[in-house]
Amino acid sequence: MNRRLAIATRLGFREQFRRPLLIVLIVGLPFFFITRSIARTEPIPRQISLPGGEVVLTTMRELHGASMAAITIAFIAGLCGAYVMRSARAADRRLVIAGFRPVEAVLPRLAVLAAATSIAAGVSLAVTALSFSPASWPAFAAGNILVGFTFACVGVLAGALLGQLGATYTVLFLAMLGTGILQNPMFGDGTPKGLAYGFPDYGAGRVIATGAFGQEFHAAPQLGLALAWMTLLVAAVVLVLRRTLATN
Repeated sequence: MNRRLAIATRLGFREQFRRPLLIVLIVGLPFFFITRSIARTEPIPRQISLPGGEVVLTTMRELHGASMAAITIAFIAGLCGAYVMRSARAADRRLVIAGFRPVEAVLPRLAVLAAATSIAAGVSLAVTALSFSPASWPAFAAGNILVGFTFACVGVLAGALLGQLGATYTVLFLAMLGTGILQNPMFGDGTPKGLAYGFPDYGAGRVIATGAFGQEFHAAPQLGLALAWMTLLVAAVVLVLRRTLATN
């Protein structure tokens, strides 16, 4: 089984390296999207509340610097989930016909998706560091990585259920409405509420805010919520992909 997983994983990475558009999306988009957005934002004073009741005074530019990485990572990871997994279906079915178990075809695809998401997160965080320095890099990075893996799973599920076009609109809607507006401290009174609680990256977003501006980490409940969402989504992805391969 280990040898089969290694072969399938190697083939999965080789397939994606043949897609230059995906590489450009993962590496090129963060440089343009994040840097330009932060540079065009005025440093207007802004007060926000963090988990644990801490209130901090910052600026709109700093807030944009803290939020743009998550928005970018969410969008790129979601698209990777939708397109990488959907494009791999035919190859995975051939592996199953050749004698691979469905799980032996699914796990390598998850490894490819995890690698793409990690690269997108790493590039986005590196670009962010050029214009913004969070209070705690570990917490800030962890929150953004959680956002990435959460949206990667959302992209996979949307791609499996809605097709590529439907998945693209779904990822864009969730990334822009949830991560970009409802959970963005630049809007409202700076504290997400209402519909924001229903989005799967709500907990990760509060971890990001704490890592960006908090003097101490008080977002343990939100971190637990983010991990619970990610666990649930990963289980759903494995179940959906296994059933897809097993019934074709």
